[in-house]
This record gives sequence, structure tokens and C-alpha cells, in this order.
Amino acid sequence: MSTSYVRQVLPAVPGAGSTEIAYTAPALEKGLDILELLAGEEEGFTQVVIAQRLQRSPNEIFRMLAVLERRGYLLRRADGTYRSSLRMFELAHRHPPLKRLLTVALPAMQELAQTTRQSTHLVIHYAQRILVVAQVESPEPMGFSVRLGAHFPFRPDRASSRVLSAFQPPAVQDELIAELIANGSTRISAARVRAELTTIARKGFYMNASDTTAGVTDLCAPIFDHSEGAVAALTLPHLRQRDVSVTIPAAREALLATARRISAGLGATTDGTRAAKPALRA
Repeated sequence: MSTSYVRQVLPAVPGAGSTEIAYTAPALEKGLDILELLAGEEEGFTQVVIAQRLQRSPNEIFRMLAVLERRGYLLRRADGTYRSSLRMFELAHRHPPLKRLLTVALPAMQELAQTTRQSTHLVIHYAQRILVVAQVESPEPMGFSVRLGAHFPFRPDRASSRVLSAFQPPAVQDELIAELIANGSTRISAARVRAELTTIARKGFYMNASDTTAGVTDLCAPIFDHSEGAVAALTLPHLRQRDVSVTIPAAREALLATARRISAGLGATTDGTRAAKPALRA
């Protein structure tokens, strides 16, 4: 996964210390600064706040905001705040590896939602975050779901983060554990994180009460392709409801079957057991 596959799914984020010649394009950099600032702000910012955050004058960014809005990258509310649209997300979906992942996964996810009467979403790791690249709503009138395109810090209290880290070869897992610890809200040792990931890898899935939402049990399974390590995580947040008869164990088995089906469609030659083994340690 993570390092190799996701850099195919979405372009790699350049690391510090690059020896390549640094060319400058001030106008382009100004626009990218705006997009990166607003990407993590659901409520958006006004022109004045954007200018303050970027340490520029409002006049410097006025035309840039107008162009980004006209091209569909930003949305402007009646109160004057700007927020990100899904334009960048739509462009990313055209990238061949991600497009293939979604082509294979979505039909299976739709069947899973119908079978379990629960929502389901597919997550990848990208730039120290988890990104929801596919989502299917519950067919029930009420349900719990995660917004398509939502992204969260890659932290140890996220089911998807745990699963994406658990099913990796040692070198990749070491990198992800470092990210989990760095992004966590509380201090946690690498040994403890590794022990939790080993347990998840041995089980083949993650299941636990949600850390963020009462009444929800997170069920999460890895997705594999022909390479070594998980390339995505399929999550089913099971919301307990009076009129839904599908039990948590039944939903878990349906989730695992769906994960195997998607993995097979991506070229995986096993159900993930072999891919998990390199990450296990004594």
C-alpha cells in the first residue's frame, strides 16, 4: 500500500529535502495556498480571514478567489465565506488506479449496504490523512454515514487508520506507526500501537464500539490488490436500530465477504492472510 499504491492512486506529496531545482510561479503558488488552506475547513473563510491566514493582503488574493470560484474549485456562500468544492475530488477520481478501485468496489458496497441495512465507506491513506473515496448510504430511513470526500487525521483512534496500518509489511508499517503516534491526541507508545495492530492482523478485521459516536460499532476490513499490503479499508459503521434485524456478527461476515470480493477484483491472490504476515512481529 500505502507508500507505493497510494502514490499511484493520488500524486505523491513532495517531501522536504528535495534536491530538485525549485522553480517559482507566484500566482500558481498563491492559488495552491488558498486551496490547501480551505481543504481542511468545512465552514470556510471570508476573503479577509484567508488573507490573514496566508499573510497576504485582501487585494492580493481577490482575483485568485474569483478565478477559483469561476472554475468551480471554490464555492462562495451568501455571507461571503469561501469553501472548497468537490472539484479536486472529482479530478482525483479520474486517476486510473483510483478509478479502477471505485469501479470494482462500488457495486459490491451497494450490495453490502442492502444486505446489512447499514451504510459503508471506503478509505485510503494519503498525506498523513484518511480520505473517504467511496460511500454508500443505508437503505433505511435513518442511518449513520460519513460524507464522501471527508478526510481526517491519520490517528490511532480511527478504525480505518488501524486497519490500513495493521496489514502492511514491516517497513511500511513502521512509517505508519510513526504517523499514528505523531497525529494522536494523546501520547501512546510504539509498542502499544504495534501490539494493537498485531491483534487486528491476526483477526483479519477490526471491530469495536466507535470512539466518536455512541450506539455505533465500527467494523472494518482491509482491501488488497496484487501488491503486498492493504490498499484501502472498507468500513461499516453498524448503527443499532429497533427495526433492523441484521446482527453485528452477520454484518461483520458480510463485510469480510465483500472485502474479499473487492480484493479479488483488484487482483489479490489471497484473502489477505499472506499479506498481513510480514507485519507481524514477536
